[in-house]
Amino acid sequence: MHRRIVFHIGGYERNNPERFFRRFARGLSRFETCWSLSTEILSSATEDEYHTATARISCRDGERESLTDFCFLDFDDLVVRDVEKPFLLRLGKYAAAVADYAASGTLWRFFRANWRFALYFLFPIGAMALFLLAGLLVFLAIDAVEPFPGQFILASAAGIATIIALGNFPGRRYLVYHLMDLWSFSSRHLRARRPDMDARFVLWTDFAMAKLAAGNYDEVLLVGHSTGGALILDFAYLLSERLRQEGVEAAFTIVTVGSTALKISLHPAAKRARSRLEALAGQPGIAWHDFQSLTDIINFYKCDPYALAGLTHDRAEAFPYLYRVRFRHTLDEAQYSRLKRNFFRVHYQFISANSRRYFYDYFMMTCGTRALSDQLAAMDASPAPKAGKEAA
Repeated sequence: MHRRIVFHIGGYERNNPERFFRRFARGLSRFETCWSLSTEILSSATEDEYHTATARISCRDGERESLTDFCFLDFDDLVVRDVEKPFLLRLGKYAAAVADYAASGTLWRFFRANWRFALYFLFPIGAMALFLLAGLLVFLAIDAVEPFPGQFILASAAGIATIIALGNFPGRRYLVYHLMDLWSFSSRHLRARRPDMDARFVLWTDFAMAKLAAGNYDEVLLVGHSTGGALILDFAYLLSERLRQEGVEAAFTIVTVGSTALKISLHPAAKRARSRLEALAGQPGIAWHDFQSLTDIINFYKCDPYALAGLTHDRAEAFPYLYRVRFRHTLDEAQYSRLKRNFFRVHYQFISANSRRYFYDYFMMTCGTRALSDQLAAMDASPAPKAGKEAA
């Protein structure tokens, strides 16, 4: 029996435990079919005072068996608080964040590291510009007709209504306003100006310490997806410090998938993030595996998140190990064709079930019968060399 515990931090999004585990259960079903094994959720997940929710999952493949405590670390309420701010305040915070990333040179660093991610950063600006242009064209079209009483007022009202309508429909569908909040959050978090997020880390660390003390786990995984790829590094540092204070060596594996951690550590002001990364590298019991994909524009493909942060370490082994994922190999042809042009859906394939067996499988890593290192070895998944080829 292989016993593991998983601490999962997702992206900056509306995703509470109920939503997450409902989707997770559907993924488990597809995981069973893909790998011809059986799984069972033994206990339902409900949120506790630590803003976490834990489900216990068993997995059997005929030869081996595992038991996983899967812990979802929730900050949905903090995202909701950001969303509920008045629109003009949200817009002002976003404008300040854009100016910050541009003036600090971080936007240029995005282009140097991965130009597609830089375009993703600029996406809300481009969308807002299109909304404003559409409103202006409506105004000019009405203003250009034969003059009539109230023409200017009508043209102005129609132009504004067009901007609002575009923002509320295609804008919401393509997460324009949400991404504005994301960049505002990132800009403040990298400067340690989100005390609500820092307080949440303390609660999560208290929870993790209690779980590790009570359990007898063979494997401890700290998994971060998207913005969670940055947050999980903060959590890993704080957990390692608490363990050190208790006289216990930190021994766990960080797993970042589709991570956007460099949007924090590439910023000159992210001194706290970089110092925490250095501290993690100095603890030999901590391993780090980072999974990237060319198909996903919302991650830093072919980028070493440690080296690009301007850091070096004395380890004999890599930190992190880098793997390049080809989603074409995780899905059947019809599924891949449907999702490959939807960049948000592609991004979520990192935490979705496969329909084909492949070295990268989120559910196999977090719920499978083998430890992560054994699973990667069994699938002959070698870390990608720094200038190297796709993992096969």
